[in-house]
Amino acid sequence: MTRKVLIASRGEIAIRIARAARELGWEPITIYEDGDKYSPHIRAGVLAIPVKSYTDMNSIIDAAIKADADVIHPGYGFLSENPDFAEKVLGYGIGWAGPSPKAMRLLGDKNSAKELARKLDVPTLPWCEAHSPEEARRCADRIGYPVILKASLAGGGRGSRIAYTPEEVEQGFKLVKMEADLGFGNAGTIFVEKFINHARHIEVQILGDGSGNVIHLFERECSLQRRRQKIVEEAPSPFVERIKHRRPLREELTKYAVALGEAVNYSSAGTIEFIVDPQGNPYFIEANTRLQVEHGVTEEVTGIDIVKQQLLVAAGYPLSITQDGVKLHGWAIEARVYAEDPFNNFSASEGIVTRLKEPRGPGIRVDSGIEEGMQINPKYDTLLVKIIARGFSRSEALSKLRWALRETVIGGIETNLDLLRAITDRPWFADAEYDTQTIEKSLNNLLSSIASRRKIVKAIAEKIVKKQGATLQLLRNSISNAVTRYNGYGWPWPPWRIARY
Repeated sequence: MTRKVLIASRGEIAIRIARAARELGWEPITIYEDGDKYSPHIRAGVLAIPVKSYTDMNSIIDAAIKADADVIHPGYGFLSENPDFAEKVLGYGIGWAGPSPKAMRLLGDKNSAKELARKLDVPTLPWCEAHSPEEARRCADRIGYPVILKASLAGGGRGSRIAYTPEEVEQGFKLVKMEADLGFGNAGTIFVEKFINHARHIEVQILGDGSGNVIHLFERECSLQRRRQKIVEEAPSPFVERIKHRRPLREELTKYAVALGEAVNYSSAGTIEFIVDPQGNPYFIEANTRLQVEHGVTEEVTGIDIVKQQLLVAAGYPLSITQDGVKLHGWAIEARVYAEDPFNNFSASEGIVTRLKEPRGPGIRVDSGIEEGMQINPKYDTLLVKIIARGFSRSEALSKLRWALRETVIGGIETNLDLLRAITDRPWFADAEYDTQTIEKSLNNLLSSIASRRKIVKAIAEKIVKKQGATLQLLRNSISNAVTRYNGYGWPWPPWRIARY
């Protein structure tokens, strides 16, 4: 009997899950809101069913029942970390491609997860709960500045603020609560935690089957962030590799991650996240009880399809992989391409994708959710494409990623492609000398270099057009639009690329 999986998500991750399902011989079923009915993810399924909303539990379960789905995979975002939804799905006798509701509640809530970590002797940073701006200020005074304020039920870089003064703590409390309430429906508890300067953000991928088997797939480095939103990730961690001769950091991180997973009898895929100080001391900060955006880099260096494992566990199969069978091979780096304008405070872009060229070649993986002619709606996640480069070494993976980013063309909307190109060209990135604050501190310099490069490209391109004559006036207009509004015509360098368009 052919199994069916309903994918309760959209965009590139829905397409990714559908591919894994087909490779297993399953039938993928997709869903869509009325305003999203032309999204490419719909065609990834053998059947597409309309729903009221990607966050409407009853509508999604009704769709699963209509399609006779055996399993629901929540992807990421939307309802993927909602234990009430998981409980409801299981109550209807449908498989859930995620951890149990109990595990989601224990690890998904930052407060309960920290309490569990403390009981297991997993190191955490000093922290305390706060229920008002005044209480948050007293917490921060006791812990010592700087601190970070987080909403226990938020995630993905939202619902958190760094504060260096008492005044910033009180203002940050209000902003965190408002942001989390708007983005997640409920902020939960706000807690204040010690903030580590020049820290590395390193996470461990775990897999479990709910029968006592929990393994790790090593670590990922996710330190390059803007406002706690990850931009570039890599596996393994260059920081862990650098200090492995003076501290067994990898062994510490993976031991703590597996211990947390075993304590809740974890099933499916999950991520245990740590802050690591410059001396290499790790501190558990939170767990993500779902598939992560950056799961692809782990798949590339371990050869394990994490999504397939989720589906098989949801169907009742035990893990077919043992810890001894998990090995690291090579290096992988991922760049996230967003529909946002770095020169306009990273505001979300909207419009129609007028031109699309995705990179190809050995060691290049593109997880994409867009196509030419598609309307980009800022109502949804602005993530468009994930470009992953794999090599035998970090330097080879980086070289491949640089060229892949140069070859990528997304026309009609603003993107962060130029920023990604600038980041991956920086010596500090080549040397892996970065931390969670590097992007914020380097942003003005990065944007300035991009602006200068655009001026040079525009000047050269205009000379080419002038030389070739008035018959190329249309090309002149295209170049003007591409460079002044920068509607995504790749990284127009060298200029012959423009001349040939």
